[in-house]
Amino acid sequence: MEFVLFTAPFGIEESTYQSLAVIPNYILVLGALLLWLAFIFLGIIARRYEIVLGEKTNWQFMIIAPTGILLFAIIQLIFCGIGGKMMLPKGGINYLAYGLFFISGILSLVANLRFYGVTKGKQ
Repeated sequence: MEFVLFTAPFGIEESTYQSLAVIPNYILVLGALLLWLAFIFLGIIARRYEIVLGEKTNWQFMIIAPTGILLFAIIQLIFCGIGGKMMLPKGGINYLAYGLFFISGILSLVANLRFYGVTKGKQ
């Protein structure tokens, strides 16, 4: 696996910048993608539950709700992974990315709590 090398700002060495900024940003993007994928798989499980048992699970909401996590990962990849920045640039894009992540997290929690209620027999 080859990481993109950038010129290190702040007068620090390239290897230090790689270990402090670039690699954690790639790990953050990978973690966000895995989290998004986990929620998608949960939505697929809810869909199969609905097909087999005939109980309404709102699986469509479960699949759409984590979209903000994916958008956060894309924004983070563009600015920090490809762009080589240490953090998201200030001025709105950082609020947009973190806001999408937060709202998507809340919606995913609500969707999964609803599915949990269905599996427990309460609606």
